[in-house]
Amino acid sequence: MHEEAKEMLKKLGLKEADVEVYLACLANKQGLFVAEIAKKTRIKRSTVNLILERLSGKGFVTHHLEGARKLYAAEPPEALLFDFEEYVKDLRALIPILRIASGGDKHTKIRFFEGKDGVDKIYADQLLSLKMSRDPKRELLAISSGEDVFQIVPRHERAFIDKRVKERIPIRWIAPEGKVSRELNKTSAKEYRKMRFFDGKRYQFHVEIDVYADKVSLINLRKDWGGIVIENKELALSMRSLFNLIWDSLSAA
Repeated sequence: MHEEAKEMLKKLGLKEADVEVYLACLANKQGLFVAEIAKKTRIKRSTVNLILERLSGKGFVTHHLEGARKLYAAEPPEALLFDFEEYVKDLRALIPILRIASGGDKHTKIRFFEGKDGVDKIYADQLLSLKMSRDPKRELLAISSGEDVFQIVPRHERAFIDKRVKERIPIRWIAPEGKVSRELNKTSAKEYRKMRFFDGKRYQFHVEIDVYADKVSLINLRKDWGGIVIENKELALSMRSLFNLIWDSLSAA
């Protein structure tokens, strides 16, 4: 099984052992008994019982009795997708209520994120915020060293680009001039991207600053990955003006 598929299942809330048990059941459409699952996954039987209980509660597996024993079967991916789509619809309906509960009327909200998982959440917030934006001129503004991102998590950055393009979210990107950024610029036209470059040797830059919707994010791309998202309309407006000031001072790529 491709590692990306396993990582995606983990993002759906499954632990590594949960993924192994689910995939073992998925590969055996006739169903498996607990002892068989334990043998195939090399996970202790007592632990398998706990995992199956957890997976059943989340809707990933079902079971029926054969004699006195339970025979477990995995729900097909299509069924999981249908369930999650229903969850998303329910969550959309709850958003106005949740915004009120989270203090949506506050002028400034600050969130901190740690590690690569935290940085993933910041990028996801960028896409979600712009996807839901009603501004016809929506765009992502970024000042970033693309080489840092592509060197550390190349698959993530490619996935982010694909999702952004799918949602037709344009980006204006100011980046240090280099091999990676120049190569990336070759596909800018079809990927809703405009780029301008500065001298990366003269101006060292290893963080990422993004402006989107009413938010500003700061991301550390070197050691101790992490970042911060500040939601404030006036701050975002001023940072957008600062970005445009720098953008206008640079030559078109």
